[in-house]
Amino acid sequence: MRSFRLIGLLGAAAAVAISSLAVVPAGAVPRGATVSHLVDVTHDAYADNEESMGMSPGGRLLSGAWNDWDYNDGCGFSYSTDGGAHWAPRTFVPGLTEFTNDPNIPGTGSFPIAGDPAVVFNPKSHLFDVVCQAFFGAPGQAMNLLSTTFDPAKADPNADENFSYGTQVGGSLAWTTPVAVTTGTSNGTQKGGNGKFADHETIIVDTGTGPGHHFGRLSVAWAEFSGGGKSPIDVAYSDDDGHDWTGPIRVSDQGHQFDQDARPSIGPDGTVYVTWINSPNDKSLKSNVAMADMSTDGGNTWGPDAVAAPIPGAFSGLPNSKYRVFTDVWSTVDQVRGTVQIAFTDDSTGAANVYAVHNLAAGDLSQWSTPIRVKPSSNEEFFPWLSSAPNGRVDLVFYDRTCDPADTKNCVTLSSSSDGGVTWTTTALTTVGFDGDHYQACLAFVDPPDCGSFFLGDYIAVASNNRKAQVLFTGNGPEAMDVFSVRATF
Repeated sequence: MRSFRLIGLLGAAAAVAISSLAVVPAGAVPRGATVSHLVDVTHDAYADNEESMGMSPGGRLLSGAWNDWDYNDGCGFSYSTDGGAHWAPRTFVPGLTEFTNDPNIPGTGSFPIAGDPAVVFNPKSHLFDVVCQAFFGAPGQAMNLLSTTFDPAKADPNADENFSYGTQVGGSLAWTTPVAVTTGTSNGTQKGGNGKFADHETIIVDTGTGPGHHFGRLSVAWAEFSGGGKSPIDVAYSDDDGHDWTGPIRVSDQGHQFDQDARPSIGPDGTVYVTWINSPNDKSLKSNVAMADMSTDGGNTWGPDAVAAPIPGAFSGLPNSKYRVFTDVWSTVDQVRGTVQIAFTDDSTGAANVYAVHNLAAGDLSQWSTPIRVKPSSNEEFFPWLSSAPNGRVDLVFYDRTCDPADTKNCVTLSSSSDGGVTWTTTALTTVGFDGDHYQACLAFVDPPDCGSFFLGDYIAVASNNRKAQVLFTGNGPEAMDVFSVRATF
């Protein structure tokens, strides 16, 4: 969530090109993985961060979404039809905000701000499902969690930036009209309203066709900030690409109400899992835990919450940096073993490192492995994200300062496990780090880089199939923080 944002900027035209600033790692990588060149997807004059990515099963069709700090101040968007080698010029998800990137062209939405995008490819419809929060709206409609679909077959990559790959404002040929997943009245702060602000929403689609599955079902999970400090976990699902929704359905129980980072996943038997981080209260940075719950009926009912791992550290900042970081918990499900794979950040051993934990048997949340450091380092690691391939490989990406002896600049690391999270290999996706404070999250009416908003986003993205892990992350472009694409091929 970026509730501190104001209405933003006029973006520069984006010519999608391979970044001359990024160099492919030259060193050896494990298990024969090959790392591609980096592609600067956005090449923007202002900040882009907090990525989500959808990928077709074959890996040729990709879509990316992010917090877009251009004048529309919404959810940025691009897509690729060649597996990420090239991306369409950046635009934004229509129907959310009142603005386009041209102050003289009104948008097709009703909100001043949108963000926290989540996107996934739906193999049932061959569309991309996109969900974004939109907020600071009119009284009684202060926020909506909105769902729409994108059809790359109907998109024009050469369209005007303000037309969202369509022939007119709104990109109507490629997009459906947004539908509310849930609505609320809070302004997005923990204590600044009277309820139901959906934050850090993430999505998953059921790709299975066997017993126990709901092929094509889209599940969205989020933390519901109540305005009174509590933030329980909710989920909703749709069987028609977000046109109709069932929910919200409460996942977390009464004993676990101070939560964030809800992440749904689908097991190979159709079981739906949701993980999140829980705190003892809304102010504590200590005694956090990684939580998990499961549903065997497609998300309608949920069992008791389970503690996957304690998080003993109080990670709340990085040395030599001003942008915010925190302990976060994300997950996926091993598609061969059926075990829940969870990664989190903890600094109890010194520098913040990424830890991994998994349950010991599929469908059983009562017993968990001992958490292990995925890549032990005396330098900082943060913002993990996971995905899983059909062949049982689990991919984990995170920012990693091991590449910088001064512990200031960030590289991007991919760690993969093919044995259910027992051991992890490491692939350096970048070897030249970037300073996350070099550019700030600036808006159009502020002269960069002196706007005073230090914000790298709160997460990055990875999507996996048997042959590759495709990654989107925030890095430094020529003028601002840009979205970069890279892949490791196995």
